[in-house]
Amino acid sequence: MGDLSEKIREWLLAYVGDGPIFLVDLQVSQGSKRSLVTILVDTLEGISIDECALLSRKLAHHIEENAWIEEAYNLEVSSPGLDFPLTQGWQFQKNIGRKVKVWMKKEGQVEGALLAYKEDSIEILTEKTLKHRVIVAKESTWFPLAEIDKIKVQVSFQ
Repeated sequence: MGDLSEKIREWLLAYVGDGPIFLVDLQVSQGSKRSLVTILVDTLEGISIDECALLSRKLAHHIEENAWIEEAYNLEVSSPGLDFPLTQGWQFQKNIGRKVKVWMKKEGQVEGALLAYKEDSIEILTEKTLKHRVIVAKESTWFPLAEIDKIKVQVSFQ
């Protein structure tokens, strides 16, 4: 499966190039009856169903033309959705200004607005309650990416 995953990754990266479509995640697994190839892609503006369908058709044609998978398989191409963690620089840039939840490797969780991104850190505007009062202080803090386990955008209905 690793060899197949690498072949698909190489083809995808060559196909999408430097954008506007970006590869977010690629999973190849063997189910009980067939292989499953799951690909998550996105753009800075969000990806359409038509763009996912076109990529799926082109990849399926390439897989079959090169006989990468000889048995039956399922191919799923979609966007990552809000529940998928941010993992790449362009995703952080795309979500600046949005509320995020950050799971630290050692210190618990932090919530706040994503203010900025650098290659090695992110800036979050956190809200803190001072001395168990209702008073909330907003504080801008830089968090090194090496200390972060995962980061997800939080849905807001306001």
